[in-house]
Amino acid sequence: MNLFSHWRNRLAQHPEAGAFVGFLAIFAFFSIAVPTTFLSNNSFSSILTSQAVPGIVAIGVTLLMISGEFDLSIGSIMGVASLAFLAAAVNGVHILGAAALGLLTGCGLGLINGLLLVWTRIPSFIITLGTMLVFRAIALTAISGGRIIRYADYSRTDPTLTLSPLLLIAGALVLGALTLWMSHHSIVANLRSFRNRPALRSGFVLLALTGLNLLILYLVFALVQQLGQRLFEPLEISFFHLLNGRLPADLVGGNYRLSIIWWALLAILFSLLLTQTRYGNAIFATGGNSMAARAQGIKTDRIRVLNFVLAGGLAALAGIIQVARLKSVDPLRGQGLELEVIAAAVIGGTLLSGGYGSILGTLIGTTLMGMLRTGLVLLSVPANAFRGAIGAILIAAVVINALFRRQK
Repeated sequence: MNLFSHWRNRLAQHPEAGAFVGFLAIFAFFSIAVPTTFLSNNSFSSILTSQAVPGIVAIGVTLLMISGEFDLSIGSIMGVASLAFLAAAVNGVHILGAAALGLLTGCGLGLINGLLLVWTRIPSFIITLGTMLVFRAIALTAISGGRIIRYADYSRTDPTLTLSPLLLIAGALVLGALTLWMSHHSIVANLRSFRNRPALRSGFVLLALTGLNLLILYLVFALVQQLGQRLFEPLEISFFHLLNGRLPADLVGGNYRLSIIWWALLAILFSLLLTQTRYGNAIFATGGNSMAARAQGIKTDRIRVLNFVLAGGLAALAGIIQVARLKSVDPLRGQGLELEVIAAAVIGGTLLSGGYGSILGTLIGTTLMGMLRTGLVLLSVPANAFRGAIGAILIAAVVINALFRRQK
């Protein structure tokens, strides 16, 4: 086996490998072309903040694509769920009830897509193309005349949650314990794998899981230190700030927002779901060979429907997080998002035919698109050139993935 075949075989084992190489190449190009402005905290924060919302949506789309399905209505679902959330919030519904309504709306619309798929056996491309138009019509009808619903028109203060600091600390500790319990087998396995044969995925998983647990502990200690003697006093937290507030500039600098942390947490959670659970194995089996999966007892229709529900729920969550920053909703919210997140998943190594892909690859692909958008702006390239650049990278990603997969 020659050197090229050896590396092609190694890269084929990791869906995210091609995206990682492309990420490094584009990062190196902009670092050389505009080093002063690109290699800055403001630039990095702009990239991550702008991609947090599409990144959350892309997680659900990746699950769908690995199971062999598409959802072209995901942008419309995000728009309708955002509208349901803000409309409820400005009409007197408690903010948690409004958020629950938004999430249920997204999950419900995703359920409609999934049921239509399994009942009619029409390809999901056609089903979701139709529901994309239907769901968009809901938003256009509800907000007629191109109006924008603004939270500030109904209230001058952000909705708040009154919580006990001790409850927050206990919740964070429970979350840390749960995360450690879910990931300890993965940490041990990947540590053993990384020692025997260093690999990108093993190194990332180790870093991500260890970093997540350390981050939770750091947040607990920081909260205790900041509150001091007020540990037993009720704490009022802005709901909008909790979802997408700006992180302290004196601590991290730039314009980093909490949406980045939610994106990272969801990416780690669903990566564990995909790689460490029976449900994840069923997703790969359903997309790889559905007939063989059914022969092994996997309920492939149920897997597909659940993935549509998860994708709709994640789109709704992303919409709520975006509303928390913009504090408004327009009838075209999320339009065109479906193509962007599908492109991110494909660039990240997910096959259009299903059965192959990773959340890590989608994370890299989404970040790559944000880096490309920011880099082109810094180079004073017209904004319309961004879509052309993404199209070229998308074609290259499909060709490279096909080349690697032949070897595998």
